[in-house]
Amino acid sequence: MSEDLSSLCNDIAFILSQSTLMEAYVFKPGNANRFQDIKNVKFLDIIKSSILSENYYRELCIRKKEGKRSEIYDTLPRIIDDARKLGFEYQIFGTYLLLAPIAYIALSVSNVKELREQLMIMIKELGENESKYFLQVLTKLNLTYLGKMIEIDYRKINNIKFYKLLEISKDYDIVAYNMFNGYSITYQAYNIIKENLCGLEKDIQRAFIKLLSYYPDTLIFKKYGALIALKVSKYARTISECPTDDELKRFNQFLTSNNLNPGATADLIASALAIYYLDEWYNKKNSINSRLSVCD
Repeated sequence: MSEDLSSLCNDIAFILSQSTLMEAYVFKPGNANRFQDIKNVKFLDIIKSSILSENYYRELCIRKKEGKRSEIYDTLPRIIDDARKLGFEYQIFGTYLLLAPIAYIALSVSNVKELREQLMIMIKELGENESKYFLQVLTKLNLTYLGKMIEIDYRKINNIKFYKLLEISKDYDIVAYNMFNGYSITYQAYNIIKENLCGLEKDIQRAFIKLLSYYPDTLIFKKYGALIALKVSKYARTISECPTDDELKRFNQFLTSNNLNPGATADLIASALAIYYLDEWYNKKNSINSRLSVCD
């Protein structure tokens, strides 16, 4: 492996890990963050999960460039097992689902527009083995609220391509909907953050609130039903364009007092931050290459 490839994949892995760290660091109502743990989710475990994930993002990046194998979610069972060996529960499952494909193809494109185009192609091509690994992890985690939909327990499905699994899941899971639709919500949130209306930390909060107001959080939906998820979205719509600290604290009190965690929305924000930081990285890299080309 060339030193250049190793260095570039280190960059990609760092950026994707950084996106999760930043997502967790910023105070967002109902989520674990540097100010609070919530029921079943510790802020420190999110940090540990993010650090652990960096190794796998690097592996996927190198795997693609060296052409060794085309699978990506074979890393999922391994990362869950590694976390448990280290004494904690892996806490960013939805985020990893979103970021692993990005890690795999990030060096094959030169900007975030091309990245989205290639993600759309790649997701459609993911085969049955990817579904097998995904379903295997659901069994490991024993997240009963994830498996049961209205008529289907998709942990019991066999021999199905991953894209078809996303199609089945998209009406009940916002992460699946996002991936099935070419990371549409990820890029929507990225564009909100990129508008830079309120300052980065406030813009992350703004993107979180806007997504929650547009799309009922499906983690809340699966745990507590559609009515509660809609009630949370209705509350989010009352918050200012640039959310004030008092508004966010009141919303947080409402959510935490009712054990409501908009965790799926947090996963989408992490993926939006990944695009935001990759955009900066691509622009810097392209600028350097352009200057070198002129010098030649």
